[in-house]
Amino acid sequence: MTSQRSRAATRATRALASAAALAAVLVACAPLPVESSSERLDENTGTTLTVMPRPVELVAERPRGPGRDPFAYLAPFQTNRMGNYELFLWVSAPQDAGPLATPRVLCGERTVALEPLQGTIRDIGLSSPPYEAPAPWSAQWYFRLTGEALDCFGSARELRIETQTADQQESARYLADSRALEPLAAFIARLRT
Repeated sequence: MTSQRSRAATRATRALASAAALAAVLVACAPLPVESSSERLDENTGTTLTVMPRPVELVAERPRGPGRDPFAYLAPFQTNRMGNYELFLWVSAPQDAGPLATPRVLCGERTVALEPLQGTIRDIGLSSPPYEAPAPWSAQWYFRLTGEALDCFGSARELRIETQTADQQESARYLADSRALEPLAAFIARLRT
């Protein structure tokens, strides 16, 4: 009788150990949660800034040639100055073929009406840029962002940035598909809560 109890206890112990090992493997294989946003306080101005962990990366639709940067970037951000919330959009594109004119941003097939930021980022309560320039040759623009544009970004299947050199000699189009836009949708959902 004792040996039967001993064998049953051993089987139960092994089963528990196997279950624990399986649980450890499953936990190790589970995807890590995606951080949808981060907040930081601009200590120089007292403005709270909400940003995406990483901007959306758009890829050139056509090869741009050797040594040419194939990426443009886009990311919304929100400022909070004593309870006054404002939405903005940061856009960056390579100007490796010369200075660029203001880019066009398309949400699906629709051009997004964007109001360029007048003045500097200091005028919106920031002492430093919300996102780092991707490369020394990158141009950066800031726009005021409407709720309508933000809603379009949140449900978009694709976004495009179109650039043109100031002398209109060269243009480029950059695309982000629905998979690349998943972090943007998560960020916008967090802003809406």
